[in-house]
Amino acid sequence: MLIETIRKDMQQAKLAKETVKANLLSTLYAEIFTQSKNGTQMTEDDELKIIRKFMKNADETLSFDVSEEAKAKLNEEKKILEAYLPAQLSKEKIEEIVASLITEGKTMKEIMPFFKEKYNGLYDGRTVSELVKAKTS
Repeated sequence: MLIETIRKDMQQAKLAKETVKANLLSTLYAEIFTQSKNGTQMTEDDELKIIRKFMKNADETLSFDVSEEAKAKLNEEKKILEAYLPAQLSKEKIEEIVASLITEGKTMKEIMPFFKEKYNGLYDGRTVSELVKAKTS
């Protein structure tokens, strides 16, 4: 489970005095640990959802007018979090998949569930949607 990896990395960051990483991983670990204490059995997918939530929060904060120092810290946090997420499909790979599905006669209503089933968490839904719209218009 990811929580154990996060715990070990958090301890190493504390020993190495990497405060940004240690603080982020400490908060992340606490969030996952708290969720697991609520009586629900945490799966790796659940842990990944929490990490994605942290990424989304960082992205949202970056969209505001924040200082350069805050931007640098948030970008560093995003890099740390990305290490725990599975590799995302490249735009080229998504284009290739979308093109083949459209060739098969699939519509947007069929393509989006296909991506959700086959590539859950490995793609950006907005990218897929935009590519489908561009190729079908």
